Amino acid sequence: MVTAQTSTLDVGASTQLTATVTGVANPTLVWDVNGTPNGNSTVGTISDVSGLTAVYTAPAFLPSPNNPIEIDASIATDTSITGSVMETLLAPLDPNIADRFLEQTTFGPTPQLVTTVSQTGMSAFLANQFALPVSTYAAPADTETDNSALQQRYWIQLVNAPDQLRQRVAFALSQIFVISGDKINTPQAYTPYLNVLETDAFTNYRQIMQDVTLSPAMGHYLDMVNSDKPTAATHADENYARELMQLFTMGEMLINNDGSPQLDGSGNTIPPYSESQIDGFSRAYTGWTYPTMPGATLEKHNPAYWTGPMVPYESNHDETPKQLLTYSGVASGGLLPGNQTAEQDLKGALDNVFNHPNVPPFVVTHLIQHLIKSNPSPAYINRVANVFINNGSGVRGDMTAVIRAILMDPEARQGDNPAMETPDDGHLQEPILYITGLLRAFGATTDGSNLTGRAAGMEQTPLTPPSVFNFYAPNYVIPGSTLLGPEFQILTTATALSRANFANSFVFGTSLGTGATVSFATYANEAANPTALLATLNTLLLHGTMPASMQSSILTAMQAVPGGSSQSLMQAETAIYLIVTSSQYQVQY
Repeated sequence: MVTAQTSTLDVGASTQLTATVTGVANPTLVWDVNGTPNGNSTVGTISDVSGLTAVYTAPAFLPSPNNPIEIDASIATDTSITGSVMETLLAPLDPNIADRFLEQTTFGPTPQLVTTVSQTGMSAFLANQFALPVSTYAAPADTETDNSALQQRYWIQLVNAPDQLRQRVAFALSQIFVISGDKINTPQAYTPYLNVLETDAFTNYRQIMQDVTLSPAMGHYLDMVNSDKPTAATHADENYARELMQLFTMGEMLINNDGSPQLDGSGNTIPPYSESQIDGFSRAYTGWTYPTMPGATLEKHNPAYWTGPMVPYESNHDETPKQLLTYSGVASGGLLPGNQTAEQDLKGALDNVFNHPNVPPFVVTHLIQHLIKSNPSPAYINRVANVFINNGSGVRGDMTAVIRAILMDPEARQGDNPAMETPDDGHLQEPILYITGLLRAFGATTDGSNLTGRAAGMEQTPLTPPSVFNFYAPNYVIPGSTLLGPEFQILTTATALSRANFANSFVFGTSLGTGATVSFATYANEAANPTALLATLNTLLLHGTMPASMQSSILTAMQAVPGGSSQSLMQAETAIYLIVTSSQYQVQY
């Protein structure tokens, strides 16, 4: 294997980057920068490519002092053995770039965080976020009979939790491993599930699969709990077996490592699993029931209880052999032997899915869509999928490595220079992000009341997706285009008006709930210099991308505000309202 040692680069400086090779005699390394072999790239040059070291020179024209450079090392005789390292140039970082980075890693930039990231850089922010303790949800009171109070706590968590990156990743995971308040309208069930996603967000995807599978909330939602072994007249429940593969891990067709579909000889897509294999998985998942209540005795079908993972009732588990997925390198030909326990079959079944070649590109595509952009290129998907396959230390599914690779990939960072933006960059802010982004940008306080109703008007009621397919489909195509725009599926005339109405209430101070407060006094103080005020708002809300025509229009609107003691405040509010209701703000690039 190849491992690469990181170092820090100054713009225009050079540094030695070293690689260590193990398990290969007399290796010759091939180096590339951002995907161009041997450094023949516009982002820098590499010399001494035939040995174990290389000198990389950062070009002086990079758009910022914190632009990421990806350097890969591979053995010339075996290009499947690859190690990679992300180099980050020294801070200070342009505040506009810091703001854009925070749009991708939090529930909304704050002025304080923009300053912090500008001073310390992206890598330091990520290291700090990965090290923060988990902000878990408190246990609900026994008197809570629906999710309404939990939804309020949810808003408070998203807006205020210090571990913002974990919250953002858990939010993405909740839209992959979907449960819904339509069926789990029980905070005693939903709260532990949220805590599983929070706790596992920075672990391993295999761990997430395990803990989600054994969550009693998921077991209840997709009917794995109390799934009986089949008889001559019955079948095991197939719901979870199907959705785990279709929606949580693999998708509905075989794909290449870059996310592109594999086709048969007739040009048709190829299903990744068969009905008989679904049957095998469904039997592998039999025999699990709710956790046993304290002081109670395990039963074949325990009564509903939500604390802890589901437990097996072995005599209710199907012990016959089960044929699972078959693919190159699969263990035991994909066959689970007979006479295994429920735990052994569960482990074998999840391992069988986890190691399927579809999983890395499928999972990273979804994560990229939630964090960065709706239309990642095949090259972007392939680079991150390779990190999923091997984090550089031989570990598959390392979430920390995958998240870092997603955020620091050249394609994620190319928009740090607005001149490098392309039409397929970015994504529409979904309603929850839109709401939290406004609250966080202006330091609003909230007790979470009234926000759920506001989000519902935008077709994204927290914790209540309409089905296991989430609020919107990842492959939704924007009408009149060929571009994917998942969040656009819930953008209608009615929901667009709901967004504007929320912004109006937020900015002009009506009906945000009794526990919500926000002050625009700081911006009112800047209104005496409208151009300076717009520059401040341009960085905070648009990471410096406000077009000149937009600035001119907003200045005209500010000048039209009548005089009086509240003129400065009204001018600031007018500018804020016009920005946050604009397409430039709602679609993040």
